[in-house]
Amino acid sequence: GAGPCAATARDQLLGPLRRAAGRGLTAGVHVRRGDACERFGDEGDPTLRACYPAGAYAAALRRMRRTYGVQRVAVATDSPTVVGELRRLLPGFAVEALAFDRHRLGGAENATLGRRAPAAFIENRADLDARHALVTFLADLELLAAADVFVGTAGTTIGRVGLGVAAARTAGRPKFGFHAGRAGGNDWEAGARAAVRVRRWSAFFFCFFCRVVL
Repeated sequence: GAGPCAATARDQLLGPLRRAAGRGLTAGVHVRRGDACERFGDEGDPTLRACYPAGAYAAALRRMRRTYGVQRVAVATDSPTVVGELRRLLPGFAVEALAFDRHRLGGAENATLGRRAPAAFIENRADLDARHALVTFLADLELLAAADVFVGTAGTTIGRVGLGVAAARTAGRPKFGFHAGRAGGNDWEAGARAAVRVRRWSAFFFCFFCRVVL
């Protein structure tokens, strides 16, 4: 079972970043790539699931710094390369992420570009290491929930749930930006306004999920 063992493994992953907490305003960022990307950016078939370049997230984070004084970036991602990309694009920010092997999550980056491949999505396949996927999922959600502001995409469950938990933690609406691309007709700000409608249900789902799994 996943119970206390999953909780212990999650806490071990979070330990170093928890000790660094409180050193300036933190932006939580969720970047899903891997098996989720049927197209990259807003070009191509709008019905395909989109991923976005690190530069799109970096631009939003710079706006967050100008507006709110963000100094730290906590990255939740299934990509082995995104953290390095953001560090190169964001000099002057402290960019941090949980230390685990993201190759073990399955789904090589760009493997599904240009194809409809639902059987390859993590929701529909049998992972070789389901425990690793569960523990890192829970740890990344907690990482996002502890942030002061949030940047992500409106099309990802972990992004919406992470924002919902942050809203529940702060008893309000944290500052955030969602990017949904042309398919949703939203930019970072408009996507955020649409997504806020689901934040209370997202928070409920996360609390229920943790209670069942942990």
